[in-house]
Amino acid sequence: MEKFKNLHKSIYTKYLTLKSHSNHKKMNIKSIAKMALPILMLCSIIGCKKDETLKVFTLSSADITDVFKDENFGNGFNGCTGDNKSPQLRWENAPAGTKSFAITLVDINAFGPGVSFDHWMVINIPPTTNSLDKDAGNISGTSLPNGAIQTPNGAAAFDVPANAAFYKAFAGVCPNVGNTNQYEITVFALNVASLPVSETAASSEVKTAIASAVISSTKMSVTASR
Repeated sequence: MEKFKNLHKSIYTKYLTLKSHSNHKKMNIKSIAKMALPILMLCSIIGCKKDETLKVFTLSSADITDVFKDENFGNGFNGCTGDNKSPQLRWENAPAGTKSFAITLVDINAFGPGVSFDHWMVINIPPTTNSLDKDAGNISGTSLPNGAIQTPNGAAAFDVPANAAFYKAFAGVCPNVGNTNQYEITVFALNVASLPVSETAASSEVKTAIASAVISSTKMSVTASR
């Protein structure tokens, strides 16, 4: 009952404000109440809350927006000479029930339409973490939060990179000369604290485990050109 009293008081206050303007002189309490009736009825059923906004699971980066920088390119593979540094990442508004996060960076058409390449795999990120620093994907793994691990990227399967940082770590982007490749960085909110895979699991196995435990995900689309 108090809720309705407050709402009616708010309507009357708005009426007084409107009445002070010449183009609203003909408005009266009845007309305002008539317009407000559907709102009052809805409030009586579901209740009304102030400043209620929809929270969306989002991903952003302080380093990149839609194009990778030179520092994100690989080094020692396919002719690239970048710094092999993973970008800074930050995610917000993870869904309720999240017990860990996983991150993947995938070149979605690396070898042609629908043939992808996995550049980075990070799993078992604690639910209290909501960001990773630049170069967190280096081979040492010391910049990752406690408990998080990097599993082998796609380069490990080919056993060709001269630079060890391409293996169990972030493998910098490196499209063929003349190409512009499309990449997706995805943060997955998972319903398990730890994925049931080993630290040496192939990226395909890790992605299957992620898919079986995902609650929600958020991603960035980024390109790289040479």
